[in-house]
Amino acid sequence: TQTMAPAPGDSANPAQLLSAALAWVWAAGMAAMLLYALGSTLLLRRRVATATRCAPGVKQSEAVATPFVLGVIRPTIYLPYRLEEADLPHVLAHERAHIRRRDGAWKLLGFLLLSVYWFHPLLWAAYLLFCRDIEAACDEAVIRDLPEAERRAYAAALLRCSTGHAARAVKPRSAPER
Repeated sequence: TQTMAPAPGDSANPAQLLSAALAWVWAAGMAAMLLYALGSTLLLRRRVATATRCAPGVKQSEAVATPFVLGVIRPTIYLPYRLEEADLPHVLAHERAHIRRRDGAWKLLGFLLLSVYWFHPLLWAAYLLFCRDIEAACDEAVIRDLPEAERRAYAAALLRCSTGHAARAVKPRSAPER
């Protein structure tokens, strides 16, 4: 009778050893990406835990630098206290467009794919471009029916919200990309 198991004393196949090692490296990379997503989301939730509700689905916090949406099932808009009153309608329109378009769920799916294929540079580029396209599509959805003067006010409001803040490019939640 012959078995598939190697006989004692036989040397191991280097290809099998390499594939096993690469499988562990891939699993460790994927686990690191998912742990990063979980950790950053939990830290963000802790940071905005003291936010005050100012409207249904909208909260304000001093721990928030720029407006963003947090959550996929029950998304909540978080706004900084320093937001100018004139910018509020434009910022809320932008963030509500993210909610209507379910951008949080799409970004989560994109980040899950990035977590599986973390080693592939083209997927990193695709994810970054995907996040940029989400923002552009959201802006387009908001300004589609606005008159010229309102478009300028909308652009100025978004510019004021993004000035001086470097947004992290890779994140699993919906957050500002401006």
